[in-house]
Amino acid sequence: MSLEATLNRALSIRLNLQITLSRLPIVEEWMDIHLDRWLEHVPTPPEMPMGQMVSYLAMLGSDLKRMWWGAWGDPAGMVPKLADYLKLCNIAKSDAAILDAMGEKLEPRLVGSWVGVWGGRVTTGWHFWDPKEWDRVEPLFGTHEAKFKLKRWVTDQGITRVERFSQSIGDDAYTEIELADPGADVETQVRNVDAAFVHFTGGGLPSTVLETLRGAPHPSFGLSVRVRSGQITRVAAIAPGMPFELLRGLCKDMNAVYDEGLEGLVNMLAVEGVSRVEIGRAGERGGVDVYVEPTESARKPTPGAPAAPPSQAN
Repeated sequence: MSLEATLNRALSIRLNLQITLSRLPIVEEWMDIHLDRWLEHVPTPPEMPMGQMVSYLAMLGSDLKRMWWGAWGDPAGMVPKLADYLKLCNIAKSDAAILDAMGEKLEPRLVGSWVGVWGGRVTTGWHFWDPKEWDRVEPLFGTHEAKFKLKRWVTDQGITRVERFSQSIGDDAYTEIELADPGADVETQVRNVDAAFVHFTGGGLPSTVLETLRGAPHPSFGLSVRVRSGQITRVAAIAPGMPFELLRGLCKDMNAVYDEGLEGLVNMLAVEGVSRVEIGRAGERGGVDVYVEPTESARKPTPGAPAAPPSQAN
């Protein structure tokens, strides 16, 4: 792909992300500067090493009360922008020390930043997106209950690596890791996901949810585990993307709100639709989040066509 084509792609993705903000009631006016700042600190193609591209991922909560943007790429292009971005976010010395230590120990080949809105706050941080051996990540966790639970699960399942390592900055910061499911087929992976919920949260997923997951077209399940103050505060099953009619049923089974504006927003961001789904549990609360890979050719509303229904999230 030529430099001009990659630049047009990058600019289109940025525009698509910005367009969706006007349709999200959770994004208040004061938040715009924070989201724009993040976009401005994602490198453009001329700022990346030759032939390298920035990867994007966007998340929307099924109730449209959560959103998240992430980007990552080659450290040569990403790190200078990431450093400037975190300085503008007034990163604390302790947070910067964690990033420096992790970078030195893990030597990531894919690094980037992310920003999210939920609970009336803007949260941001950094992540490494290339797999790393669990034996290299584990010593960086310190000693606490969450680490022991994670280590027991990883050992019992024969998991050898972490797919993504993510860290937030600021008050009440958290760490999040992703683990791929080692099962060889969909049925085995779904059983593993259910067992993971029992292990980490004390209870499995509803049988109707498991039945939906068994219909996945391929075995690409995983697990996302969030750790805050030495405790596991959120666990999510990562499932392949699915049609919206299945998503509606999934939300019902998880007692999660499904906002009818979700499909229109996803279609504005990516012609490929939903790329993955996270079924999460945080304490007593369950939720469903959909992820898309923003594209340069996302479908736009047809001139003169009715607008997407307003969000009912608020």
